[in-house]
Amino acid sequence: MSELKNLRAELGHVNELLADARAREVASVLVRFREEVALLGITEQEVRRALGYDRPERAAAKYYDPSTGKKWSGKGARPKWLAGKRLEDYAIDAPQPHPWWPGEE
Repeated sequence: MSELKNLRAELGHVNELLADARAREVASVLVRFREEVALLGITEQEVRRALGYDRPERAAAKYYDPSTGKKWSGKGARPKWLAGKRLEDYAIDAPQPHPWWPGEE
């Protein structure tokens, strides 16, 4: 049993060494990251998008079909539901307020 006790003690020591090495590496990487962010003038929003926490903002809809609820930003190919129709008839004049909580109106 003495051997098992010694091995557990060694394992505990190795785990401590691993934790210390990881902490030093993390601190080093964060220092370099902070320097690069400052040098390039990267914003918090850009970092969050690059890490996948935030999605890029979509273009706001400029056209709306009240019969189907479809929207179009005006970018890219004209959608089929607007084919042969006047854009002015489907233009969204001002952003419509949407309830911020489901079921609220």
